Amino acid sequence: MHILLVAVNAKYIHSNPAVHSLKSCAGEYAAHISILEFTINQQPFFILQEIYKKHPDVIAFSCYIWNYSLIDQMIPDLHKILPDTDFWAGGPEVSYNAPDIIKRWQLRGVMTGPGENSFCRLAAAYINGCADSLPAILEAGPTHAADGRRLLDDIPFWYEDKDQADFSHRIIYYESSRGCPFSCSYCLSSIDRTMDFRSTDRVCRELDFFLSRKVPQVKFVDRTFNCQKSHALSILKHILEHDNGITNFHFEIAADLLDEDYFALLSQMRPGAVQLEIGVQSTNARTIEEIDRRMDFGRVAAAVLRLRSFHNIHIHLDLIAGLPFEDLPSFQQSFNEIYALRPQQLQLGFLKVLKGSRMALRAPGYNLVYTSQPPYEVLSTKWLSFDDICRLKQIEELVELYYNSGQFTHTLEFLLQSFDSPYALFESLALWYDQHGCFGIQSSRVRRYELLLEFAAAPDTLSILTECLTYDLYLREHMKNRPAFCLPIDQWKDEIHKILHQESESHTLFPAASFPNLAICSYRELTKTLHAEVFRVLFGQPVIVLFYYGRRDPLTNNCAAYRTIYINKENGRKDCSDTLQIKPDFN
Repeated sequence: MHILLVAVNAKYIHSNPAVHSLKSCAGEYAAHISILEFTINQQPFFILQEIYKKHPDVIAFSCYIWNYSLIDQMIPDLHKILPDTDFWAGGPEVSYNAPDIIKRWQLRGVMTGPGENSFCRLAAAYINGCADSLPAILEAGPTHAADGRRLLDDIPFWYEDKDQADFSHRIIYYESSRGCPFSCSYCLSSIDRTMDFRSTDRVCRELDFFLSRKVPQVKFVDRTFNCQKSHALSILKHILEHDNGITNFHFEIAADLLDEDYFALLSQMRPGAVQLEIGVQSTNARTIEEIDRRMDFGRVAAAVLRLRSFHNIHIHLDLIAGLPFEDLPSFQQSFNEIYALRPQQLQLGFLKVLKGSRMALRAPGYNLVYTSQPPYEVLSTKWLSFDDICRLKQIEELVELYYNSGQFTHTLEFLLQSFDSPYALFESLALWYDQHGCFGIQSSRVRRYELLLEFAAAPDTLSILTECLTYDLYLREHMKNRPAFCLPIDQWKDEIHKILHQESESHTLFPAASFPNLAICSYRELTKTLHAEVFRVLFGQPVIVLFYYGRRDPLTNNCAAYRTIYINKENGRKDCSDTLQIKPDFN
């Protein structure tokens, strides 16, 4: 008997913890179970072929909004090439309309809810020859044992059996709690508010496994990591005390639950050790109330600003377009208030009306129209027209390109001075992109800088805008060829050569104690390691800036930039002690 678990992920770097968790809980039956993971970007025929090679007796698909359409496309052909195979499915995309899915896909059955217990029953039935006794809809067992024991603790730590290569090429997902105490109407986690926590001593031992192997990133899939303070603080304290200098931990949190105990721990974290995703969704109080969400935006904003003051934590804020009572002016205000917090990532997402959610039940009352196929994304509401949604889609694309990329930080700050609000800037840029046919074109990195220059260039600001773009460009990349939009620096080349020659001999700008790698560099090696650029107006007077690519900000990935000297045209070169910085110009 061979049971095949099939996962189809959104990207190669993603993995599917569900199928591995199911197999790990199958106990004595695990030897009869295998796993195949694919991505939605692979050809359907390739996936068919790989599944066929396994000749399974039973196939169980893990179904989500991102892979439903592909599975829907493949299942009829799989029935043709594997006519004697039983087909099952599980996951949120099939749990809330199981009878319809069973009929559409000609399934033997559907597993609903958390599947560890039900899948173990399924495996036992097939291997022991009593599969006929299984119901078509196989419901999940209880989330807690009768004696109150946590069932999440019964799930083995299946990463120990993974190949070491998997850790460096994929995001590692980890679950320390299951469920959510909140009741947001758009979220499936609100249907069952039962919480289950993996014991913190087990969590810490398992995190040590990742730390010892220097895994690049561990992403906690807990819906609200900090909903139980003692649980979250114990884990954060362990991460602080056992930091390996490499591993990053990602958490989704409720920022208004943070208090001084959290801040005391988080302020001590290595820069880049932790990143926090915070779902704000809207700052409209009426909207928050309507979606059954509990959030004090004042507390959220204060917490985010406090976290930002530590300069060590990557902050990701979420905003959802299409929520009830959020018209375009209201959404603009939400956008501006979240932008004002200057997170490293501002995710402008769109409401997805998930099967089984309360939002789906309430949709008619909101005149909420959404796509018929996954991801069931909003098209219009009583408050937002389809025209509004189209404009917001364009703004979303530009926020990704110009804000979330982190490549235009200084340029955007300069441009904001000419607009009433951040939303006004991005709306104006979207209109310009649309008028000039720039959407739908895959532009090169340098071309994106040029487009921003073409959009905003004005005679009185052209020089400083160009220098902002140049500064941002060299913060991120040591360009082999100087872009055409950069201002010429030919008249300062001799001065730059003198600085680098002097540095190769004296190492005064970059002393060995702080920069051991630079202290051994010859002049030629310095020219490859550093980039020297002259800025005439950006700092109020001509300044030479040295960009050092051997040191980067772990939050932005920008290199270190050192303002080394002022250039005084009357008196020649003038070193200024207040600008000879060991601390770089990180944004």
